[in-house]
Amino acid sequence: MKTTGAFGSVIALVAGIASVSAHTYLSHLTLDGIKYDEGVCIRPYPANRNFPVKDPSSTDLTCNVGGVTSTAAKTCPVEAGSTITVEWHHDNDSAGDDIIDASHEGPCLVYMAPLETNGSGDVWFKIFEDGYDASTKKWCVDKIRASGGKLDVTLPADIKAGDYLLRTEIIALHEADTDYATNSARGAQYYPNCGQISVSGGGDAVPQGYAIPGIYKTDSPGILFNLYSSYDSYPIPGPPLYVPGSGAGAGDSSSDAALEVSTTEEDNSTVASETSTAEEYSSAAPEASTTEEQQDTATPSATEKETDVPTSSAPSSNPAATTSVAPGKCH
Repeated sequence: MKTTGAFGSVIALVAGIASVSAHTYLSHLTLDGIKYDEGVCIRPYPANRNFPVKDPSSTDLTCNVGGVTSTAAKTCPVEAGSTITVEWHHDNDSAGDDIIDASHEGPCLVYMAPLETNGSGDVWFKIFEDGYDASTKKWCVDKIRASGGKLDVTLPADIKAGDYLLRTEIIALHEADTDYATNSARGAQYYPNCGQISVSGGGDAVPQGYAIPGIYKTDSPGILFNLYSSYDSYPIPGPPLYVPGSGAGAGDSSSDAALEVSTTEEDNSTVASETSTAEEYSSAAPEASTTEEQQDTATPSATEKETDVPTSSAPSSNPAATTSVAPGKCH
């Protein structure tokens, strides 16, 4: 996708005023071929279940509003190494549901953490990421919209058996051209939810963990990103992807945790090099309370219920990096 100048600004404005068909939430889990009813195995939804988290330093980033103070009605069984299906919806799981608005382009990510930790501390490891495919010019959001909200994810085959939190996340980038720290009415939008699964089989691997909140900053590559400028790649944010068999998170050129960006005077191209940045993610970010008032700043309209703020800033340039996809596919 390549958009520049006034045309890009027009697209940003249209994205900003997308209303009723905007947001999303984790609706279903399918484990070992069993599709559980909506909300089963998933921690209770907040009152506005499809509203985003805006502040990446908020504890609501862990499992959404109220997610760390509640528990799922059931911890559902699944085999290590199996392929599960996570399913998002906008309003409900009806056939006509639009999943998430097309303007809300962005990546999909899945994390796990031991259930006994309740997601607190350096316990989260990433098992799936899918961002932007330059060959098809499609985002993960495009793929799940085309698949009825469904995304297949393969669980690591070598992790220890036991109970885990399964954290799914979509990051919508339609307002990510502005740093949330500069203008809290804009910035990236996070749609996290946590399920509870009981993993059987597996091995003895204990992947390196990272804290949530703590994995993203408001200006991290892939969090601060201008969707309306010219780009051919997207740096997937967060810690490195866990590679089964490695025993720890293995560096990934698209992951924020594995990148150090440098520009030489002789060459303006961005060079990605692996660096050890575990310390950046090892400490939890400051807590902040995010409430049901986490709504997008609305542009007045008689019919709009969930309206994002129109862009008012000129597009900025984006960092370039390689996009990688963990084992998994979309329906």
